[in-house]
Amino acid sequence: MSLVIGIDGGGSKCTAALSDGERVLATHTSGGCNLNTISPEKVRLALEEAVRGAVAQAGIDLATVRSVCAGVAGAASQQTADGIREMMASILPPSTLLQVVGDTTIALEAEFGGGAGVVCISGTGSIAFGRNERGEFARAGGWGRPVSDEGSGHWIGQRAIAECLHALDMGRSSSLIAGIMNYWKIATREQLVQRCNRDTVPNFSELFPVAVAAGAQGDGLACEILIDAATRLARLTQIVVRRLWVGRTNVDVAVTGGVFSNAEHIVQVFTNVIRIDRPEVTVRLSQREPYCGAISLAQKALLGSTN
Repeated sequence: MSLVIGIDGGGSKCTAALSDGERVLATHTSGGCNLNTISPEKVRLALEEAVRGAVAQAGIDLATVRSVCAGVAGAASQQTADGIREMMASILPPSTLLQVVGDTTIALEAEFGGGAGVVCISGTGSIAFGRNERGEFARAGGWGRPVSDEGSGHWIGQRAIAECLHALDMGRSSSLIAGIMNYWKIATREQLVQRCNRDTVPNFSELFPVAVAAGAQGDGLACEILIDAATRLARLTQIVVRRLWVGRTNVDVAVTGGVFSNAEHIVQVFTNVIRIDRPEVTVRLSQREPYCGAISLAQKALLGSTN
């Protein structure tokens, strides 16, 4: 039995999954590990906690793990990948096979293996990524919170604050405003502004569930934000589809991440926008965890090392 570990590392959480090649034996989730937004010390601690937590839960020695694949947000950048690789090398035994790839790579592998398709990921950040039948890749979005990541949990939370402040300026009431005030335990607009303008950027993505709850209650402000988020995510996906497939072609699109899995309305609007433009495209909510893709890549690396 050859043991492998697949890691799904995002901006909010990091999950390590231990597998024997046939089934997942254990998983452990720790904090976020995006080096673009989190300090190297915290990223390393999150990676180590996830890995050691998974093997401890299974009751095995880390030295028995043969291969590890870490799919981490931001690791499409060589500099970020090198940083993660250095951290993982200090955690794992020297003989362990190690791959570090972007989180988009493991999401695509989880859904399509080596085949063609597109994934749109929306969690703390967002990105669309795909591969066609010729093995060509394309991406759109995912350039970081200050300039991109539209439709993500962070984007939705930040947009909710901006729209709420605008509504307060206009004397409008909204259950979204009340929800944010209650969640952050603040009472005045001035306190809200102070919270948002500190040197340390607030975790806007934690306000995503507040926006979803307000939208479910029919709050107009929240509904507008969620519809806009879905539309922007669809636009990113359309860019990838158009770059990889010319003309009317059957394309499979899988959506994944906390925004999609926790907001059915976003999935519906996203699907409608895609299908209006390309009715032959199939959209589905992912039923596989991204770490399954990391496990698959770790197994492939192990198989390749024995050939």
